[in-house]
Amino acid sequence: MIYQMISADDHIDLGYLPRDLWTARFPAALRERAPRVEDRGDKGEYWVCDGETWGDHRGERWFARTSRTYLALDRGGVGEAYRPTTTAKRLTDMDRDGVEASLMFPPIIAMQVGDAELRNATISAYNDWALEFGKTAPKRFYPVAMLSSVDAAAARDEVIRVAKLGFKEANFLVNDVTLEMNLKPWDIFWDAAEEAGIVVSYHVGGSTQTNSVRATIDSIKPGERQGVFDMGLSNGATSFFNPFVNMFNFGTLERHPKLKFCLAESAIGWIPFVVQEMDYRYKRQFERRKAAEIPLKNMPSEIFKRQVWATYQTDLVGLHLVDFFGDGHIMWGSDYPHPDSTWPFSKDVIAKDSAHLPDDVKQKVLRNNAASLYGLAN
Repeated sequence: MIYQMISADDHIDLGYLPRDLWTARFPAALRERAPRVEDRGDKGEYWVCDGETWGDHRGERWFARTSRTYLALDRGGVGEAYRPTTTAKRLTDMDRDGVEASLMFPPIIAMQVGDAELRNATISAYNDWALEFGKTAPKRFYPVAMLSSVDAAAARDEVIRVAKLGFKEANFLVNDVTLEMNLKPWDIFWDAAEEAGIVVSYHVGGSTQTNSVRATIDSIKPGERQGVFDMGLSNGATSFFNPFVNMFNFGTLERHPKLKFCLAESAIGWIPFVVQEMDYRYKRQFERRKAAEIPLKNMPSEIFKRQVWATYQTDLVGLHLVDFFGDGHIMWGSDYPHPDSTWPFSKDVIAKDSAHLPDDVKQKVLRNNAASLYGLAN
């Protein structure tokens, strides 16, 4: 391999954010309600906002715990506070893995804020900070903007704003994507995103799912037969199923042919089957309806190959379906610094997963596709 990789799915997690991210950027009238770190003594430090607990603050005390979550950072021998949000250290980790540029997604924990003014301020302040952080390594760090699925007008305004600031992608957490986002009130958002030329993504994460394998395991009482493993935050990619199909079924992508849409950390092996099934179900409509009665005019597979990209970190099955998927629309990501990340052994994982691929296809997946989609230099 004579080129460095572009990771199309990495992270800036809530736990590593600066303590003053929101308090330093909020308007005076809202500052007392801004997200902040609360010390709960022996229980640890937590990010809280407006009476809600969001998640751990991963400072020195968190890393000193013996029972904490095991991270890719630990696997690489560098588990320490603030490492992923310290420019020099993050660059060191990228160099160690052979990664030149990184698309850095916002926190995947559902940061629920009920009040509209507070919610909008929280989102815009994070995006402002992420932009500042990205500028500390402007040809290597590419932060992804945060959006909320609660308010179409607010999402429209923010996607226009972040596109003007230079963001290349704006993201919704897939567990919080709703059917309403494909109905008429949300056309104002999709119209604006298409016109702005920014990639829109659905990334794994968001509100807790109640029908997942993990939730089922957690519901089993002590003393009963226990489940051994869950299926990750995406619940074996099923969290993406309805949001993905709805983008086709309700014509969101077809009505916005210039919109570029990404499934982030979705894995890819399941997608060709679902697209195939959508084509079959679409064609069945013509058995009982006239073409003029069917609002969708294009095959789902045609729209898919024109407008959809997806990322994976390890997916041997998916990489054997490149011909169906389209080799220009698959993007690798290391998922740094999450427990599921391939870091710092990404090259070994890639060599095993992609041994069957021609070199030119491999380079597209590992670098060129992301460079083309996001307008990065090859």
